[in-house]
Amino acid sequence: MAKVALLIGVSEYEPGLNPLPGAVKDVEAMQQVLLHAEMGGFTETDIMVLKNPQRQDMEEAIENLFAHRQKDDLLVLFFSGHGIKDDTGRLFLATRTTHKTPRGDLIRSSAVAASVIHESMSRSRSKRQVIILDSCFSGAFAEGLSAKDDGTVDIREQLGGEGRAVLTSSSSTQYSFEQQGSDLSIYTRYLIEGITTGAADLDEDGVVSIDELHEYASLKVREIQPTIKPEIYTSREGFKIRLTKVPQGDPKQKYRKEVARYNNRGEVTFVGRKILDALRSHLGLSEVEATAIEDEMLATSRLEFREKLQRYERDFTEALQQTVALSADEVNSLRQNLQ
Repeated sequence: MAKVALLIGVSEYEPGLNPLPGAVKDVEAMQQVLLHAEMGGFTETDIMVLKNPQRQDMEEAIENLFAHRQKDDLLVLFFSGHGIKDDTGRLFLATRTTHKTPRGDLIRSSAVAASVIHESMSRSRSKRQVIILDSCFSGAFAEGLSAKDDGTVDIREQLGGEGRAVLTSSSSTQYSFEQQGSDLSIYTRYLIEGITTGAADLDEDGVVSIDELHEYASLKVREIQPTIKPEIYTSREGFKIRLTKVPQGDPKQKYRKEVARYNNRGEVTFVGRKILDALRSHLGLSEVEATAIEDEMLATSRLEFREKLQRYERDFTEALQQTVALSADEVNSLRQNLQ
């Protein structure tokens, strides 16, 4: 049984497509997780990394990932970058040289069609195929966020199949974002967090399966961006594909998992504080070690919560300053939705 991965990140683009600095960093973070002996267990020779590739190189790498494999081989394709649709609604993954016509239509020969992936998957003998797409399929721009292009795509139709699992950072009609000030995209950051902390091991069997990873990342993303809904498309055979392990016997990893569980807006809950203090003593961690872990994990949550408060205050104030007075129902609706 082999474990093989292809990790693709596209941060640099032709004019007309916004750069995505976090895409290449997403790939680097995923590579480290998969290479970790006690997590992914992949070898360096079995992971191919493409940063800002051209179309032909990207297509060849995808075909090679799925070719000449055995039934029990685990194949992982991770892509972070722009997802674009053509005028017929077909999904394409953008490359470094992807560009559009003066009218804004995609030049299809400069991007990789999702059908290329689907055909390669269908020809492969492997029954354990995992596709992770950190890209969006409807365009938008919001304060502090840069969108990953536009479109409406039927992922289930274009990338479905037996023995496969497809994870996407958003649905076919929603946005997927990079967050300014963060090294990784929102979605990839929580995939990595779920694996490295062990928090995505929801049944605590020491293994992170695809459905557990989706559930964890989806919940975390929606806490930050309630309008984004990560999706999972899988057959029964693909639902429980085991992707990574949780390091066993590592007290720091166990402590990280519990910190993630009792994190509330960047602070540890009262009950969580009592439990963590007892766990620290039980695991033999020093107060300095425990504090360092907490500071690392909670800092990002604190920043995100402050940003959400500032966005709420700004949008709510702007609404109240409209020349037409808002009704009580409108004010209550704004407050509830923005909060």
